[in-house]
Amino acid sequence: MANLALYGLGEMGADIARCLVARGVELHAYDPVADVAPEADHFHRCATAAEAARAATVHLVVVKRPDDVRTLLFGADGLCAAAPPGSHVVLHTTLTPQTVRELADAVRQQGHVLLDAALSRRDGLVRDGSLSLFVGASAAELGTVRPVLERYADNVVHVGPTGAGMTVKLCNNWLLYSNRHAALQALRTGRALGVDPDVLRGALAASTGSSWALAHYSDLDEAIVTGQGAPAVVRDRTTSELHMAREMAATSGQVPTSLQETFALLDAM
Repeated sequence: MANLALYGLGEMGADIARCLVARGVELHAYDPVADVAPEADHFHRCATAAEAARAATVHLVVVKRPDDVRTLLFGADGLCAAAPPGSHVVLHTTLTPQTVRELADAVRQQGHVLLDAALSRRDGLVRDGSLSLFVGASAAELGTVRPVLERYADNVVHVGPTGAGMTVKLCNNWLLYSNRHAALQALRTGRALGVDPDVLRGALAASTGSSWALAHYSDLDEAIVTGQGAPAVVRDRTTSELHMAREMAATSGQVPTSLQETFALLDAM
């Protein structure tokens, strides 16, 4: 397997790095802020994006913000300028499908290939390789990088051409946030009417009203229900993804009412 480069050692990037390193992959990583560093001779922390890019032909992009993606890809000391010709860029950062297609065109002009591989958690731990990837690419492009993706994701799904990965991711998170909003409203109402919270959650999770959000109810959800609120990073991520889902939905000619109503979750958070 070719050496890999990974950009972004935040929550998801760090666990992907840990998974790859644990499985013996030679990994070159760049993040100007995060201090995560798996302890292994085959993990190399790079001082610049260009240093990481020169060492690999497959590049995993897990940075947080759209502006950071553009700087990473096209900056003077960035990935596209330094990577070996014909490199494959695997974009994990959540963006709108239209943005992905624009980036793919620009990356192609630099002599490389960009695929979108949207991330979605499963029931296990990301660091153990429990991860879904919704991949937008041609069959040939995915065929080239699939052996790499399967080193850290146990559910790699080809969902269509470039941009389709993010379409599926945003549809998935639209449902997640809609289900969470409905679940938290129901739990708050049940509590207000005197049902024990633990009994209420258990009854709902075992019946037809269950959802992933309810089955994986956490301290975060409890904080929202009890009015303590969610951390800023969670609110920001939810806000960003809901706005992207609405922008994506608008390109189909309408924004469904259910998606509009889910924005009320932001007020609860």
